Amino acid sequence: MSPNYPACYLILRKDNKILFVQRENTGYMDGMYSLPAGRVEENETFSLAVVREALEEVGVTVNPGSITHKLTQHRYAATSSFKQWVDVFFESDDWQGTPVNKEPQVHSQIKWIDCNDLPDSIMDYQKWALETIAKGVSYTEFGW
Repeated sequence: MSPNYPACYLILRKDNKILFVQRENTGYMDGMYSLPAGRVEENETFSLAVVREALEEVGVTVNPGSITHKLTQHRYAATSSFKQWVDVFFESDDWQGTPVNKEPQVHSQIKWIDCNDLPDSIMDYQKWALETIAKGVSYTEFGW
């Protein structure tokens, strides 16, 4: 049986836009846009992982008490070496700092993208998640 891998994602909004990083040199979906995200480490909660990833990827400090769970997504990733994922999406409106690309070795840029006009260059399962969140749904499955 294949394990489920935990991952967390952070939605940061400003002026009706969402912050994304563009993947580069990762070997997986390079050129595509992703929310600030990452795997949850051993002995780490989803909420603490998303706070850590925000600081590591885009240099913003998120108040852990301000994050709100938006969606849990059970995902099957046929093209990934890790097939089954549990993706947990959070949003915060209480963060400090100016977003910057803190990982230029794996991100070519950061970009604010209009949340009402998400391009196809956003990773498909994340675009699906954002569209699901916009409908007020808190659980979904993708890729099965």
